[in-house]
Amino acid sequence: MNIPQSMKNNAGMIAPKQVAITDKDVYIHPKLKEDLEGLIANIQRSELFGKEMGYSGILFTGPPGTGKTLYAQWIVNLTGAVFYDIGLVTSPDHIRQVYQTARESRKNNKSVILFMDEVDRFSNREDIADPAQAVTLNQLLMELDGTTPNQGIYTIAASNKPEKIDNALRRPGRFGKEIYFLPPDEKGRLEILRIHAYNKDHKFEVNEDDLKDFAKITYGYTGADLKGVLIEAFVHANLGNRIKIEYKDLEYAFKKIKPSAIRDMPFKEPQLKLDDLCGYDIHKEVLRKIVESPGYDLILFYGPDGNGKTAFAESLAGEYGYNFIVVNASQPLDKFVGETEKMLSKYFERAKQLSPSILLFDKVDALVEPKGTTSWRSSWTGLLESKLAQPLDGVTVIATLCDPTLLNDTFIGMFTHKVCFDYPNQDDQIKLWQKYIGEDTEINVNALTYKNDQLSCRDITQICKRIKDFNLPQTQEVYLDVLEAHKTLRNDEDYEEMRMRYGDSVLEYQQIKHILEKNNKIVDKLNGVEER
Repeated sequence: MNIPQSMKNNAGMIAPKQVAITDKDVYIHPKLKEDLEGLIANIQRSELFGKEMGYSGILFTGPPGTGKTLYAQWIVNLTGAVFYDIGLVTSPDHIRQVYQTARESRKNNKSVILFMDEVDRFSNREDIADPAQAVTLNQLLMELDGTTPNQGIYTIAASNKPEKIDNALRRPGRFGKEIYFLPPDEKGRLEILRIHAYNKDHKFEVNEDDLKDFAKITYGYTGADLKGVLIEAFVHANLGNRIKIEYKDLEYAFKKIKPSAIRDMPFKEPQLKLDDLCGYDIHKEVLRKIVESPGYDLILFYGPDGNGKTAFAESLAGEYGYNFIVVNASQPLDKFVGETEKMLSKYFERAKQLSPSILLFDKVDALVEPKGTTSWRSSWTGLLESKLAQPLDGVTVIATLCDPTLLNDTFIGMFTHKVCFDYPNQDDQIKLWQKYIGEDTEINVNALTYKNDQLSCRDITQICKRIKDFNLPQTQEVYLDVLEAHKTLRNDEDYEEMRMRYGDSVLEYQQIKHILEKNNKIVDKLNGVEER
């Protein structure tokens, strides 16, 4: 590997850098708070850990723009450590000299932080083609955890591609502590926008209410993305000779800057909560209990089209504030050999990184090999089964399909909970008619249900929409006439039989609910709550 001449000249003169990142420059995501506080305390009170204990190598991972470099500088400022940016390390000699310089700096009893960005450039040893690169990697491994002590020297590395980092680098004693930097939630987006709108020395004026509105719609935007949006808005206002930022400037910038965190993933910001959906009350109760219980959840939603399987998955994510990854069956399919498997692996990896999350495989039967056949989908089925079998704390995997009899029982059996979404019963249909027609009306929804009780949720919403789109009179006669003309094509599948064969957590819950009610009475009695 060729070493740049400038680096050769400066290899023996590695100079510390000054940083000026303070608390006002960073937003601490709640999920990062404990890890970062532990890291800072480790550095500030390193004498408690002795020569061999505590963190010495820390790996920051996450999408570009989530603040990995910024947080490293913030930690330096808080701890008062000597800081060396070693992002240009490319040779064994340079690595050796970097750590030699760091050890000499420790003579003043000050902690030293080495920051190495894009550490994945050393690659995995299985992928290395250049022998010089392998020597460089081996030298780094020796310096991180060799015979020469590194007490008081902390190496912080950052990477957007942790999967490319050699496993030998990621073990305890080297980069044994990993911290994943998430894209900010709505509260975080607002705080970051405030930092760049108010805590910097520019002359532009930004309305607080505009920032609040904008924070709601910038799902998936990283801190760097949000800063870029404000810069674009400032430029747009400057072209109009204005220093006061208007909402139209933010809208213009929003179209120019795309979110880094979800650019390559099928993320969706949930717009629904469980109470936004009509009917299926027992389903809501069961799903709340499943999601709120600790552990790795695998849930299969099955039943005829148009009865809310996908909407219920979205509403669960919205209800609990989970990240929502929606994989339609055709999305991971790729004409190149091996690429589909890589995409499937990436979905699970990203769902874990962004936990708590819901990973939805919508219409999973289009991706999985059908029962009794052998096809090109067999490798994908095997990979999907192996991924589902590996517990992912904080991840709820939901798959939807209409007819589970089409897939192998082994695959169906992997799902702990199976929930059948059959056609809505009469009470639920009445609720649906009331929601989409409106309560302030004289239309008798009971009569509509009596006229045709074979409708799906989608049928009812589409009928109401057609009447409004055609600007038809909102009368009882019109609704009855449209219902008369509406033909419902029901599937031939017997979902009652499927419930018996595959199970239905909702049906099971209904059958044993009396045990819970009895148990609650016992608990109330023990707590001194008298029955009335």
